[in-house]
Amino acid sequence: MTMAGQQRSRLRKVRIYGVLIALLGIMMFPFYTMFSSTFKPESEIFSSPATLFPNDPSIEAYLAVWGQTDVLLWIGNSFIISLGTVALTLLLAIPAAYSCARNEFVGKRSFLLSVLVVQMFAPVVLIVGLFDVITSFGIYNSYLAVIIPAAAFTLPFNVWMLYGYFQTIPVSLEESARIDGASQLQILTKIVLPLTKPALVASVTYTFLYAWNRLLFVLTFLTDAGKYNIPRGVFSMVGALQTDWRMMLTVSVIGIIPLLILFAFLEEYIVAGMTAGAVKE
Repeated sequence: MTMAGQQRSRLRKVRIYGVLIALLGIMMFPFYTMFSSTFKPESEIFSSPATLFPNDPSIEAYLAVWGQTDVLLWIGNSFIISLGTVALTLLLAIPAAYSCARNEFVGKRSFLLSVLVVQMFAPVVLIVGLFDVITSFGIYNSYLAVIIPAAAFTLPFNVWMLYGYFQTIPVSLEESARIDGASQLQILTKIVLPLTKPALVASVTYTFLYAWNRLLFVLTFLTDAGKYNIPRGVFSMVGALQTDWRMMLTVSVIGIIPLLILFAFLEEYIVAGMTAGAVKE
């Protein structure tokens, strides 16, 4: 490559990195503002002009939040709702996606498209109908009242993603196992699912995040304060006359930490699962 070509390549990389850094800064700025505000006194959070860095940083809010709020209870409830949603979603999505990937039947395409239609509706549009169903089944004010709707809205994405990934696994592997006497359940659990690990991790992560951040379902179907999740707990801190914004932001930051830890450990599988099947060979 000539000197001029090297310079053009270097300038191109500088422009690309510049755009990426600018986009990252725009996306991360709200999170930085939330995080830095937890170290500011209440008066500085709403001061004008706004301060980018705390003038007198303090961890007072992080020390007080454990005694003045039920943040640990909310985190525990968030785990119960999220893990329950993940379990129910995978229990339904895996057999549905695998059946569609390995079998040809009348109405298969219509079935897959109809599953996708659910993803097109905003939950708030269906909330009245969901409320009738929840109360009819007698599960109002229980964890199931949140887990079942959340699983229903994550099911289309998971069915389609797992369906695409199952199609990339050679059928010959299953035929060899079948010749050796393996049952269909053994083939699925001991051969297919281990090979589908990136897609499963991506499904688990997407579903977990979706359920973790649900406010509408908890706000509508749960009235027991002992079952509030993190978003509902933060919402409950909004007072009629006065709101402790620093405490709210502190709880929000603490509520994000489990998600950051989850993403840090599973980032490789998440990217692999999300991009699987994107390139046709």
